[in-house]
Amino acid sequence: MRPSMLIRDMVTLLAVGVGLCGVARPAARANAPPQGQKAGNAAANFSEADAARVFDGLRQALESNSERRLLKLFDAARMPDYPAFRDQVAQFFDEYEAFQVRYHIAQVSTEGRVGVATADFEVEATPSRGTSPNVRRNVQLRLVLAWDGRQWKIVDLTPRGLFS
Repeated sequence: MRPSMLIRDMVTLLAVGVGLCGVARPAARANAPPQGQKAGNAAANFSEADAARVFDGLRQALESNSERRLLKLFDAARMPDYPAFRDQVAQFFDEYEAFQVRYHIAQVSTEGRVGVATADFEVEATPSRGTSPNVRRNVQLRLVLAWDGRQWKIVDLTPRGLFS
């Protein structure tokens, strides 16, 4: 056997092993707890990928200027003082019309039955009235998340002043 054929065969075996050759594998549901785990134990499995999905959901909701999409990321029943927060978000979306978001996840952990994620979070917002300059806010955003049986939902956010 020629060395080039041997290398090709080894690359093919490696590619099959890591799933690069179209081998059918069952798709993992996004945010689903690992197989064999009940949803109640999912907090033990909160990962950086889970945190990235939530932070990216925040980014997408803001950049698409969708108040409804943003609020869907939160668990209204579990979040302390949710009605006041919802009103604050509504006022924020009234005041600004366009957003650019950047974030860098700094830390991910599990505390009891919740996941906690901290990120350096930057929002640049364009005022709706167009008479004042853009506003830029840089915060260390801390999210507390709980598994609702289907996905991770935000149950607390600090600082809430990000949306004021």
